[in-house]
Amino acid sequence: MMKLKWKLGIAIPLSLLAAGIVCWFTVANSRSWAREAYFALRPARRICKQRAAAFQARRGQIEAEAKNSLKPGTKKADVVRFFVSENMPLTLSQRADQNQDATGEIHIPGLAECEDIACGDDATEIWVEVELDGNGTVISAPRVDGMYTDCL
Repeated sequence: MMKLKWKLGIAIPLSLLAAGIVCWFTVANSRSWAREAYFALRPARRICKQRAAAFQARRGQIEAEAKNSLKPGTKKADVVRFFVSENMPLTLSQRADQNQDATGEIHIPGLAECEDIACGDDATEIWVEVELDGNGTVISAPRVDGMYTDCL
């Protein structure tokens, strides 16, 4: 009887662990399969594809402008001018090393027509960040990124 309790005490946790591992991988794969099946039955609309292409083009355009306008050595007035020209609210935040981060974001609302189970309504955001020294001069290359804000 004692040996049986000992064996059950090992067998039950091991079988629960194995079942948990199987479920972990199965659920992750089933999400992927469900998404593929959803898009096979409901392909993306043309307007949604156009929005995605426009988003990538806008992000690329902002990145190119940032690289041209925010080179190391650029003065603070030109940094402000860049953010105004791109309609990005500028935020300056002080860092511990006496430098500043200049950041700006554009939020692009999504369309109800593009709403799906994978990415909500296709709302997006593009942001730019550049590091300034204590005098307001750019000291690093700008970082530009963008993403869909409501994807799973």
